[in-house]
Amino acid sequence: MRWTPTGIRGNTGWRSIPPQLVALSLLLLLASCGSAREHVAVSPMPGENKMHEQKEVSEADRLESTALLIEGIRQNMAGNTSRAISLFQEASEKDPGNDAAFYKLAKIHAGFRELRDARAFLDKALQIDPGNHEYHMLLADIHILNDNIEGAIAVYEHLAQSEPDNVEYHRSLVSAYLHNEQYTHALNVLRHLESLVGFSREISLQKQQILVNQQRYDEAIKEAEKIIRFFPEESMFYELLGDLYMEIGQPEKARDTYEQILTFDPDSYMARLLLADYHNHVDDPETAYEYLKEAFLSPEMGIESKARVIFSYMRWSDAEPVYLSHAVELSRILLEVHPGEAEAYLVYGDLLYRDGQFELARDNYLEGARLDPSSLSVWQQVLSLDLRLQDFQGMLEHSDMALEYFFEQPILFLFNGLANMQLEDYEAAASSLEYGLMLAVADEDLQQDFLTMLGDTYYFLGHHSHSDSYYQQALELNPDNATALNNYSYHLALRRERLDDALRMSERSLELDPENVAFLDTFGWIHYQMGDFEEAKKWIARSIALAEEASGAVLEHFGDVLYQLGDRQEAILYWEKADQAGGGSDLLHKKIRDRTLYE
Repeated sequence: MRWTPTGIRGNTGWRSIPPQLVALSLLLLLASCGSAREHVAVSPMPGENKMHEQKEVSEADRLESTALLIEGIRQNMAGNTSRAISLFQEASEKDPGNDAAFYKLAKIHAGFRELRDARAFLDKALQIDPGNHEYHMLLADIHILNDNIEGAIAVYEHLAQSEPDNVEYHRSLVSAYLHNEQYTHALNVLRHLESLVGFSREISLQKQQILVNQQRYDEAIKEAEKIIRFFPEESMFYELLGDLYMEIGQPEKARDTYEQILTFDPDSYMARLLLADYHNHVDDPETAYEYLKEAFLSPEMGIESKARVIFSYMRWSDAEPVYLSHAVELSRILLEVHPGEAEAYLVYGDLLYRDGQFELARDNYLEGARLDPSSLSVWQQVLSLDLRLQDFQGMLEHSDMALEYFFEQPILFLFNGLANMQLEDYEAAASSLEYGLMLAVADEDLQQDFLTMLGDTYYFLGHHSHSDSYYQQALELNPDNATALNNYSYHLALRRERLDDALRMSERSLELDPENVAFLDTFGWIHYQMGDFEEAKKWIARSIALAEEASGAVLEHFGDVLYQLGDRQEAILYWEKADQAGGGSDLLHKKIRDRTLYE
């Protein structure tokens, strides 16, 4: 666990104190800058002589300087910084003894990280009023911005010595010591602070930080026990004490400490998570898992925390399959406890997807999208699974739903157009694809997809000149677009047009993707249309051999080739296989019935 002053639980063991400063007012507005390191210098404090080397100033000039100062403050508060700077400068010129004007100029320049000018103006203010502690606090801030922590420490030490009971100065000094890793000094100041303000959780936590850093674990434990006595029903402090016990090798004491949380907070999911950690530590994973499930039943445990645990189990399942069943069970609990949360369905969907249950995964993603339709990536996941499942009716419905929220996203029109094309509503497909192409002007890869699909769509509409034009545009964007090369060449072959061009394009598509079963069938079918049936048989047979499950169209093509080669009985057998597979031509049934080839 990384020890932090807020008590947030980490996962990396006790470590050194973070180099942070608190109570440094200017650092709330500015990041540190890279100016040159300054020497350690402390300006005069109260009781020391002021400088009086100032010209005589009339009362009228003093009054006017004061008025200019007030107006400058007003302009600065209104955001008119340039005007404020001019007014402060004018005020300092009217009355060189107006230390407040120099201070205001210093503060503005510090705000702009103009640290050299800031320091020059502040030095003038301090020369006039060396006892003004506000000026010294700004001096410390400038030291810090100059990466001169030692200079800031010197200022804070001087201020703390001048006012031993001033809490602000001592808090700033603690922060500077911590930043400079002067832990013993910081601990001494914290003890002095505690004598001023009494017991404080913030002081106690900082003391514990330091003691752990110095490996003074017994003292850290005493401090942790002390804070529990003051706050007996704050589980965070029990967690810190338990982690200390774990750090020093006393896990049973840690377990007893975590169990104490359940005495005053029986529903605490954090106590159950801590006990799960303990049982994992002592090699009792079954008990650990039971505590984890109990924690998951709490609605107070955030859904993001639960999701992280589930994803961890998913990763671990690569080595230990039992973790996958745990992830499934935890995901179901997640859905039961958070039924109205989109994230619960998305987490379960991820798990089902990983397990190869694509339809159930799609349904859970879809429910998540319905609950929170604001994520384009979730809609895309739904549509991608529709495509994987070949559920084009679902793809049409889901793309329509997504377009209600993301009408300017071209990818959704691509899915919508594909769904309409597969459902043979080619007019609707063309409309979606044309509109999506118009939106995809900044994405050439997406443009190629639209152009290729429009080539397909217009082929089915019988508008061959439009079809050819879109294919050609796709190939102008990318001459090696394998899908465009294949589809264009296949449709030319079906039309028995420009077969030499078709063969050339098909051959190139196979060079790009030599084991694509669709491309192999296209190459064979072009040979068929050219009358080279032996070559056609070779390539279409290879397509069938490589396919997990050959399509009806490819099987029918092979039957046609066999018929042309005189093997009519085998041809009829493949036509029948094509009929069983589905997707054959309109002439397929007639071929089977009449036991003859029709083209």
